[in-house]
This record gives sequence, C-alpha cells and structure tokens, in this order.
Amino acid sequence: MIQAVIFDLDGVIADTVELYYIATKRVADEIGVPFDHQLNQQLQGMSRQAMVEALLGEKACEWTNEEKMKLGERRGMYYRELIEQLTPQHILPGMYSLLQQIRNDGVPIALASSSSNAFTVLERLEIRSFFDVIVDVKTIAQLKPHPEIFLAAASELGVNPRDCVAIEDGEAGIQAIKQAGMFSVGIGKHLAPLSPDWLVERTEQVTWEQLKRVFKRTTPLT
Repeated sequence: MIQAVIFDLDGVIADTVELYYIATKRVADEIGVPFDHQLNQQLQGMSRQAMVEALLGEKACEWTNEEKMKLGERRGMYYRELIEQLTPQHILPGMYSLLQQIRNDGVPIALASSSSNAFTVLERLEIRSFFDVIVDVKTIAQLKPHPEIFLAAASELGVNPRDCVAIEDGEAGIQAIKQAGMFSVGIGKHLAPLSPDWLVERTEQVTWEQLKRVFKRTTPLT
C-alpha cells in the first residue's frame, strides 16, 4: 500500500511553469542569449546556479560567479512579481481533488519543491493545509537530480522511500525519484525517455484510485 505521496509543485500542482518561462525569457532577452520552452522544461527543479549555467550555455565562462548570482537574483525577482497574481484558479486540473482524496484516505502528503517560493505559492493557491511536510529547500545541500529532497521528505514523514509515490513533471525530478527508490509518476510526454513507473500526459489523468491500482500492479511484493 502507498504510505505517502510526495509532490513537486511547479507544473504538477501549480500552473507556474509558464511564469518561470516569462521570468527567465526576460532575463535571456536582456543578456542576448537564446531561450525557449523546451529549455525552460529542462530547467525545472534545478538549483538557481545550475539554471543560470544552463541558460548561459557556452557563454557561461564569460561571466563571473558574482554576475551569475545577480542574474539568478534578477530572474527570481521577476518570478516573485508574477506569482503575486496567483489564485486557486491556477491549481492544475485534477490536483485539488487528488489532494482531497489522498487526505480523505489518511495518507500523508509532502511537498518536495526546489523553489524557494514554495510556501508563498501554496498560500496563494490556498492549499497549504493539505501538506503534512514541506521540505525547506534551504536545508537541502544537493538539489534535483540528486535524491536528497525526496529522501528528506520521506524521512520527515517517517516512511520508507520504497513505500512512497512521488509525482514530477521535470526531468531532474524523475531522475531524483528513481535514485531515491520511490515509485515515480511522470507528467508529460517529454519524460518518456526516462521511463517513470507511470507516465501520463496531463495532470487530470492522475486520480487516486488509478494511482493505487497502478502502484499495486507494478510494485513487487516484499
């Protein structure tokens, strides 16, 4: 049986991936580097430093560490301006009812987001109360694709990682879940090459009853 469900935030619960795109594109345009939606998807879940390095690409060596840090801060400022507009209407389809159903079954829920704005987003969406644990990204030494943030969530919940389901839309996130030894749910066709345990195209396809069935069917008995 599933003992805990761990969620990513951006692109899984919150309709914020486009906001990241807008904020990052603004920085990219200011410094004259290319940026598109495909790269934006690849950056999801990365640390700020890794994001800036990926954005600069071959030009990264032309920037000092201080300049890179300021770029990351500027992108963060643009993003924080955008999330001030968030309301419960920005919860992705099916996610509110999924949270409700998991809660009704008494299964603990955690958030494992690399975003330093996770608390603000949850408050704006009015769903903070669903989460038993919200991993503070400031306490995590190594971000996705390292599994630390997911293992920290399981530890805080007091649940064995192999009994956890984790839901992600980012490539780095799926890699982290697999390394953590958890059952991975991937949202989006772009994750197919990573072979998550259950792949869906859209958030509304992840229902609690179906998730329990797929988990039971694909998880070996111990």
